[in-house]
Amino acid sequence: MAVKAVILVGGETTGTRFRPLTMDFDKCLFPVAGQPLLSHIITKLKSDLGDNLDEIFLISFFKDPVKFETYIKEAKSLFPGVKLSLLTEPTPMGTGGGIFYFKDKILGLKPDSSILLIHGDVVCDYPFKELVSFQSENNADVTILGIDPPVLLKDRAFHGLDKEQVLRRYGTLFSNKQSHKVVHYVEKPKSDSFAKFVDTDYLTSINGGVYAFKPTIFDLLEEAKAKKLSSEPFPSYDVDDQEDPYYPNILSFELDIFKTLPGKEGLTFLNFPYTQSWYQLTNPVFALAANAFLLKKDAQPSTSTLTSPVKILSDLKLDGSKIGPDVSIGKNVKIGSGVRLRNCIICDGVEIGDHSVIVNAIISRNVVIGKWCRIEGTLNNPVLEASLEHSSKLLSNMVILCKDTTVGNQVFVYNSVVLPHKELRGDVKYEIVM
Repeated sequence: MAVKAVILVGGETTGTRFRPLTMDFDKCLFPVAGQPLLSHIITKLKSDLGDNLDEIFLISFFKDPVKFETYIKEAKSLFPGVKLSLLTEPTPMGTGGGIFYFKDKILGLKPDSSILLIHGDVVCDYPFKELVSFQSENNADVTILGIDPPVLLKDRAFHGLDKEQVLRRYGTLFSNKQSHKVVHYVEKPKSDSFAKFVDTDYLTSINGGVYAFKPTIFDLLEEAKAKKLSSEPFPSYDVDDQEDPYYPNILSFELDIFKTLPGKEGLTFLNFPYTQSWYQLTNPVFALAANAFLLKKDAQPSTSTLTSPVKILSDLKLDGSKIGPDVSIGKNVKIGSGVRLRNCIICDGVEIGDHSVIVNAIISRNVVIGKWCRIEGTLNNPVLEASLEHSSKLLSNMVILCKDTTVGNQVFVYNSVVLPHKELRGDVKYEIVM
């Protein structure tokens, strides 16, 4: 059975919660466990689906798609035999609008193909083979990867949240425990909208951002578009969007499709329960957690200087240094003697001086850190928030040093965020340095 994979990679108006790292990287190209996030998804698609994987499409709405075009050129050499294409929306079209707009290109000469749609900022074990098999065996029109909330609550990335708070952050679905049929779907619900389903015979899951579709999904999108055109104003979107000539093409699976499917005659809408770790890179804290998770899949063995899981892409001479656990180091990195790294992402071109310590931090490209520095986040302390650019929020219980930052000798950076091209000559604690 042929499978078409569609990966949503976003655009200029998405990834705002992942700031300031989106100033340095497009979120789906952010390096996690030694390679861009997209590469982890493509690797698993290829290994899980093999010859059944017909083609992969990246859908974006970046005005300047050069970074993704460059990535595709590199990916074609990394993944020989995989057909990979970039489809650029003329304007943001929502999670369903793009796939509908490019329907003919996606289906091509195989209109009966199954379709896997993947949000490009999701990290998990990617059970693509199992999901496609489940969909086929049950002849389902729509299948959602449903994440078990109690599993998430055990993860440090969700520290301080209870089940209800987790449900409110994501799309929530309720399904029959035996048949897996979805009986109710609500996007980022308020408590009163799902209370009647909690602690019942129904399984409560959150939307994992991975979907398996029959080609009939295009009929559902056509219905949603027709409904939108017949209602003014359409309630799912900002009214200002209706001035855009492409407004009728803005469609959301989560807002326009899924909530209409339970009980729809002649249609099978299923939950594929998933009880393993899952992350969505909505903020930098989840990037660190996802890095640690993926490192365990392909880590270098422990040595006297390395504590696994660790991934190092540079040729380093570790003179008295201790690296790990949960550390990924990019290319062309230089590390002095006596350095200590733990739970951090070190991007390409970083220089770290002698006897410096980095813990719970993301160090972006070409950052220079002096000698005897301490770069430390505390992660599980209460989350402190600081405003940046009005509606954006940055977590302040870790350290983020954006690209081309310079940190002087003996500087202590604690639970702070430093934007690009800054020079730190003194200690920084609980600050956003702009």
